[in-house]
Amino acid sequence: MKTPYTLIKFARYIKNVWLNSISSSPFIPYQLRRILYKLYGHQVSRIFLNCFLGYGPGHLYVGKNTYCNSLCFFDLGNDITIKDNCCVAMQVSFVNSTHDIGDSEMRGGRGKSKPIVVEDGCWICSRVTILPGVTIGKGCVIAAGAVVTKDCLPNGLYAGVPAKRIKDLK
Repeated sequence: MKTPYTLIKFARYIKNVWLNSISSSPFIPYQLRRILYKLYGHQVSRIFLNCFLGYGPGHLYVGKNTYCNSLCFFDLGNDITIKDNCCVAMQVSFVNSTHDIGDSEMRGGRGKSKPIVVEDGCWICSRVTILPGVTIGKGCVIAAGAVVTKDCLPNGLYAGVPAKRIKDLK
């Protein structure tokens, strides 16, 4: 008889195959992908192929008229919400898990996670990394390659590492 730990590992394996091999396959149209993700509690409007959904307990919500381009990473240690009318370019990473700093024996201490929220009308350019607990305000543009470590106020252009507001948008 299998131990509970073995069953948990097997369930994670099946979930990974389902979400990250079958559902994200180039052979699956986005309309079907939406249905396949829903079976695991995710509500998405349009996600392109080859995106990776993590094993965590969080859920992904992608609003109406929003799309996430190819090769995006969704950590899912906590919920990730991308609201309506957003554009998420390729290779954007939504990283909402981290660790406390541990002692010298093991610096990666106790794990923790916080939700990520992207408000309506945002454009997240390619290769942006969004870290735990961040809310990106309505109508923001996050420039390519930026690392978002703190909340972004509405209607601003943010760029850099760490991302800073460089321009007000109308």
